[in-house]
Amino acid sequence: MIPVENISSSTMGNLLYYVAIVGLLLVVATLIRLKVPLLRKAFTPASLLAGLIGLALGPYALGVIPQDMMSSIGTLPTHMITVVFACMLLGVKKQESGKEVFHDAAAGLGWLWSNSFMQVGVASLLCAVLFTPVFGGNPLFGSLFEIGFAGGHGTAGGMASVFKEQLNWADGADLAMTTATIGLLCGIFGGMIIINYGVRKKYTKVLTEPATGGTTKEVFPEGAREPAAHMTISQDVVEPFAFHLGIIGISILIGRIIVWGFAQIFGYSGLPLFPFAMIGGWLLNAIMQRTSLRDLLDRNIFQRIQGMALEILVVGAMASIKIPVVLAYWAPLLIGSVVIIALMVLWFFWLSPRIFQDCWFEQGIIRFGAFTGVAAVGYMLLRTADPKMETEAGTIYALDCPLMSPFIGGGLVTTAYPYIIQSFGALNTGLIFCAGSIAIILLLRVLFWNRNFKKQQR
Repeated sequence: MIPVENISSSTMGNLLYYVAIVGLLLVVATLIRLKVPLLRKAFTPASLLAGLIGLALGPYALGVIPQDMMSSIGTLPTHMITVVFACMLLGVKKQESGKEVFHDAAAGLGWLWSNSFMQVGVASLLCAVLFTPVFGGNPLFGSLFEIGFAGGHGTAGGMASVFKEQLNWADGADLAMTTATIGLLCGIFGGMIIINYGVRKKYTKVLTEPATGGTTKEVFPEGAREPAAHMTISQDVVEPFAFHLGIIGISILIGRIIVWGFAQIFGYSGLPLFPFAMIGGWLLNAIMQRTSLRDLLDRNIFQRIQGMALEILVVGAMASIKIPVVLAYWAPLLIGSVVIIALMVLWFFWLSPRIFQDCWFEQGIIRFGAFTGVAAVGYMLLRTADPKMETEAGTIYALDCPLMSPFIGGGLVTTAYPYIIQSFGALNTGLIFCAGSIAIILLLRVLFWNRNFKKQQR
């Protein structure tokens, strides 16, 4: 049993202990991940494995980590998600898009928005007609699949405090993490199945042989390493990572001011901080990119800090899942997951070839991965289907991000979904967003439809 008698969750010193435990879990999981071929072939992230190990060591299984400590570890995601979102738009330079990719970028944006509306709309309808009347589930369950699938573990962890403190549904925090895990696994395993199927059917434009994880380089020995970040300022002045951490801090403070201002003007203090930290980062970056200060920013450093915060978030959130809550909702989770994944496959195989002019498979697979797991899963699947990145799929998806990431898949609209359900009810919300999804598809049909599309690209 880990000694906790002298540990108080109110002290900063305990943060060190909790992060140390999360770090230990990450190191152990990383070593296991590197040594077990099955995990390698399955592209299992070490953070997910670390979270599962923590869950097994927690109070609902082996009891090595006691409830008090696990509860404190479970608070880490709420704060780490603020760091993740603050970094999201920092250091991003203005991108110039060519006319040749405008069509597919606009069509891809419609793919993403219609899919987000589908995930919350269909799930809300299921709540209205089945989950609430038959299983007694909370109508807010309808928001969990967009939060978990399209948003991923980061958004699910960030919404934990919203469900607990603002919406009075503590179970939502654990269920959101569960849907995020289900989505991540479906994205990885389902994506690999889709890619191998696409190879056999000649749907892939570049890949001609079955995809495996055996050739992916995972350890970079000395002499074969690439820089993870770049120095933008002399260490005689300040450590570059410390400077970038300060920029992140300013972004969070701007977000906090926005939340405070909203409370002062409208009298509502329940807004989550993390999406407004992203807005703070966007405002700060927009100003700095227009001055010589832009030379002080390195996007890679922000991504490394963001990645570290996300790893801690996933481990803490996964390890602190309350298993009894998940078991109580097993039927809605199973039914909802099957329905949403089936519709994700429909979006991929039916919609993608009809709206994308070039490399429809590659453009579809990155979106499938991103909206079942996270953007990293989408890029992992894309690199599997297009190892040398010969297509424009990655670039086109990146062009969509400024009009997608701040809003859906973890942005402002995603955080609003539970409040919309609470205000309008599951049935009305389901009808509104399903209608919105269909309307976007009809718009795509008018503006971007490929009348004589061909699925085979080779």
